[in-house]
Amino acid sequence: MYRLAIVVAICLMGTVLAGTVFAQEQPRVTLLQELTAELEKNNPEIRGARFRFEAATKRPSQVGTLPEPKLTLANVGVGQPFSRLHVSEFAYRGIGFAQEIPFPGKLGLAAEEAEREADSERQNYRSIVLEKTSQLKTAYYDWYFVTKSIEITTKNRDLLDRLEQIARARYAVGKGIQPDVLKAQVEVSGLAQQLELLEQKKLITEARIRSLLNSEVPLGRPSDIRQTAMPLQLDSILQIVENRSPRLQSEQAMVQSRAVAIDRARREYRPDFNVAFQWQHTASGFPDYYMATAEIKLPVYFGRKQRLGVEEAQARFQEARENYQAARQDLVFAAKDKYFTAMTSEKLLALFQSGIIPQSSTALESALSGYDHVVEL
Repeated sequence: MYRLAIVVAICLMGTVLAGTVFAQEQPRVTLLQELTAELEKNNPEIRGARFRFEAATKRPSQVGTLPEPKLTLANVGVGQPFSRLHVSEFAYRGIGFAQEIPFPGKLGLAAEEAEREADSERQNYRSIVLEKTSQLKTAYYDWYFVTKSIEITTKNRDLLDRLEQIARARYAVGKGIQPDVLKAQVEVSGLAQQLELLEQKKLITEARIRSLLNSEVPLGRPSDIRQTAMPLQLDSILQIVENRSPRLQSEQAMVQSRAVAIDRARREYRPDFNVAFQWQHTASGFPDYYMATAEIKLPVYFGRKQRLGVEEAQARFQEARENYQAARQDLVFAAKDKYFTAMTSEKLLALFQSGIIPQSSTALESALSGYDHVVEL
C-alpha cells in the first residue's frame, strides 16, 4: 500500500511535468483477471495441491472397507501326494474361504479419520490458491509500479534536458553560470542510470509473474490502478480471519482428524476376528466334510504396541493443536500488519494529492516561467 500511494503520487506529478504527451502505439493491456485465471490452471503448486486433495478423497473408502476375503483350495492325499480319493476316507479335495473382520468400529473410525484429512487437504488447496493469487497481485502491482516509474522518470529526464538547454542558453547570453549547466548534465545522467535500474527491475518482475503462471505468455502492459478505500475495520477483518480462513480451517480439520486417531488407537486394544468355512469332498461312499473355524487375535503385546500407539496419537493431536495456534497467530499478525500499512498509505496518498504535488507543481511552473522569460530577453 505504501507503494500504491507513491505510484498514484508520481503519476499525478508526471502529468503536471510532462505537458502534452504525443500519442503512440501502446502494447496490449494485460488485465489482472486474465492472469489470475491462468494462474489457477497452470501454477504447479496449485495443481499439486489439487491432486493431493483429490488423492485424499480416495482414501476413506479404502480404509473403511473390509480386508479382501481369502479363497482356499486344498488337496489331501493318503500314502502319496495327490492320491486318488478312494484310497482312504481321509483323502479329500476341498474349497473354502476366510474373512478377517476387524473389531466393530475400527473401520468406521479409520474412514472418519481419512475424511477429516481429506477435508484438511481441500482447505489447504483453497489456501494455496489464495496465497498464490496474493503473490500474483503483489507482482502485478510491482509491475505497474515499475512501469509507471519508467514513464515518469523518462518524462523527468526530458524535462531536465529542457532545463539543461535553458541553462546553456542563459550561459551563452551571459545570464547564467557554467555550474548550472554541469549540474543539469549530472542530473540527466543520474536519471539515465535510474532508467537502467528500473528496466532491469521490470524484467525481474515480469519473470516473477511468468514463474507464477508457469508460462512464457506475452505480458503486454498492466492496466491502470485506481485508489480504493478500505471497506472494513480491523475487528471485522480479524473476525473474517477466524471464521473463513482456509488455512485455519485446514489446521482445524487436521486437529479433528488427530482426535479421531486417538479413538482409533484405543480401539486397537480390542481383538480382531477371522472366520473361515471349507467344504471337503471325498470319494463316493464316504461322506463329505464341512469345516467352520473362528479365530481371535489376542492383543497380548499391548504394552509394546497398543499403549505406545495411543501415546503416539495423543502426541500428534497436540502437534496439530499447536500448528493451529501458530497458523492463527501468523494470520492475525499479517492482517494487522496489512491493515495498518493500508491506513498509513491512505494518509500518505492524501498528503501527496493535497499538499506535496500542488506545491511542487506551482514551484516548478514558476521556475520554468522565470527561465523562459530570461532566455527570451
